[in-house]
Order: sequence, then structure tokens, then C-alpha cells
Amino acid sequence: MKFAIVGRGILGSSLYFMLTKAGHEVKVIESRKRRVFPSLIHSLLLKGKDVQLAMESLKFYREFNVPMREFPSLTIGKVSMDVITQWQEVGVQIREEYVGWISSDAIVALGGDRLVYVSKLIYAVPYIEGSAEIDLSKGVVSVGGKQVKADKIIVTAGPWNPCLVGVKSKSYYCWATLIYSKIRELGSHFVYDYEKGFYSRPVIGLATGMAIVGDGKAVESPPGNRVSLDKEEVMAKVRDRVGHFVPLYTAGEFCEGTPDMKPSYGKIGENVYYAGGLDGYGAEVGPGLAKLLLDLIMKGEVEREYYAERFSEVGDFTIGREPHEI
Repeated sequence: MKFAIVGRGILGSSLYFMLTKAGHEVKVIESRKRRVFPSLIHSLLLKGKDVQLAMESLKFYREFNVPMREFPSLTIGKVSMDVITQWQEVGVQIREEYVGWISSDAIVALGGDRLVYVSKLIYAVPYIEGSAEIDLSKGVVSVGGKQVKADKIIVTAGPWNPCLVGVKSKSYYCWATLIYSKIRELGSHFVYDYEKGFYSRPVIGLATGMAIVGDGKAVESPPGNRVSLDKEEVMAKVRDRVGHFVPLYTAGEFCEGTPDMKPSYGKIGENVYYAGGLDGYGAEVGPGLAKLLLDLIMKGEVEREYYAERFSEVGDFTIGREPHEI
């Protein structure tokens, strides 16, 4: 079967490798308008069915030899026993203890968090460069006026999905700041601080005090627009927890959010399918969502919790909290 995939992000790249392994002919269309970060967080410390999506993603990364590096994580704040049990059921080791360098009790997790070097995955995918045009009624995709022959079209264009094919989602800007702290452990641990309201992740994993911190308010905006950020709110939260640090650089990209801030997929036209709404946690659930989409295309199986039809009665909406926040 011939497939055309629009978008070479985590979702599109995962689909490319799954489909080519199964013997299908796959062409990927990529506009190169979105930056690719070297590494992103993959965490099993989610809740509900998202944990299973994250497990499927982890299996994919291992199967296709995507580089990863595991780190211990600290979760500060109350987490229900049901959620903790979910983490343990997928192999995460959990203990609770006082951690001196953050001056707080914390849930210490081993095997739950890692950096996945998504750029290695994405840059390995060959592509046709250009902006795609899609006719949903005819099931046709073109680049520069030239049709790309395909039996099935899959749209995974992230924040461009709402304007490209009219799905129920919005583009928003998500960002984080590189900092330097004298607390060296920040460079070798994940921190999820639900009391103060921020996260911290290692940069390269050395105990140097270099970390990336985030969880500022989502800023709704069409992709590519210049966005004004209130960085001090997040910096104040981090300062309350770890004391003095030096902010070095802030960067971000546009993400795609759905009304319930959970992934979305489905059939949207004649032989046209959509997968997206990764809501800032694409490295966790992207490959897992890709598998659900292929189960729909190949077997007719539907996972209703993530199926796009759940938004059929939704009008306008506001971007909410990203779902990796417990």
C-alpha cells in the first residue's frame, strides 16, 4: 500500500518507520517550518490510559534503537495511590523520602523518566520538502501543484493541523528556560514540582547544575507568530524551590492542543486520516498514538478515549493544562 504522511515530527516519523517495516511504500511531506529539539522528555509518570500510550512509545524507541538516557525523578506534591500503583505496574520503582537539596519530601522514581533523542529519529526520515495541500473530499495531497500518489494520506502536521484540515484543535506556544544553579543535582534529575508549579529536566545529564525548567502558561497563537512571554512567573516558582540560579536562554515551539488536552486521531476524509493533539507531551505518547492510528487503518479498531469524534459537539475552547501534569 502507498502512504503519504504530512509532517515529519515525532508522529510522522514513528508512522514512517512502522509502515516501512511492514513493507508499505511511504512518502513524507515536510515544510521544515518547525525546529527540532535534540532531546525531549519521555515519562511513564502519567495517568490513565496515557500510561499505556507511553509504554507503547517506549517499546517503539527500543525496537528502532532511538537513543535514550534514563534519570531518576522527584515528584513533589500529593499524588493519589491509584496513580502511583499505575506507575509501579509498568515497572517504575517508587519510594518516598525527604530530599535535602530541594528541602522537601518527594516521590523518588527509578525507571520512569528518560531523555529520548528524538532528533535522531526525525532526521533519519527521508522527505519531500514543501507545503502540502489536501483535498479531503477527493483524498488527494499535492505539493507545489504536483499530486503525491497515495492510497492513504495521514496528516500529522502538529500546530498546522487546524488550518490545514480543520480538525478541532488549536496552536499554542510552549517554552522552557535553560538555567545554571549551584545545586549540581538539578543536572542529573527530573523534578516535577506540583506544589510550586514547574518542572525541571537535565540538559545532557552531567551533575553540573545545568537544567531546563518550564510549565509557563500556554500562549494561544497561530504557528509562526511572534509571541510575548511572561518568563518571571516560572522563574519565581523555581527560585522558591531551589534559591538563586542564573537563567541563560529561553526557547520554545508551537504545539497543538485539543479541547481536553489529550491526543486525538481518526478518519477525516476520503482515505485521509489524522493524528495529533500531542499537547506538549509528544515524546511520551506520539509513537503510541501512531500505533492506534495504524490499528484503525489496518484493522478498523478504535480507542474511543482518543478518537477525534469525541469533539463533534465542541464549539470554541481555551487551551488548558498540559496532561503530563498530575
